[in-house]
Amino acid sequence: MSLPIHWSEEAQDTFDDIITHLELNWSEKEVRKFFRTTRDVLKQISLFPLMYKASKSRREIRRGFLTKQCSLFYEIKEDHILLLYFWDNRRKPTSRN
Repeated sequence: MSLPIHWSEEAQDTFDDIITHLELNWSEKEVRKFFRTTRDVLKQISLFPLMYKASKSRREIRRGFLTKQCSLFYEIKEDHILLLYFWDNRRKPTSRN
């Protein structure tokens, strides 16, 4: 049984930021590819929520890899998956607000 995916406001904002960056700096093909990759990873997480490793510092949070440059962080709730935020892997962890 799959769990529904709920997007936090921060997840939506950080996803939109990544899309904007791709639209400004990459081709439409790359933007579509990122959408497809995100959709596919979210389907996998919905079906297999434990497939990605838990954070060492906060065990309830998991990090899923979309691309070499981008990860998403999520939390497994009782009846859904909560997307917390998307992260540019090239940034230092201390630069996250």
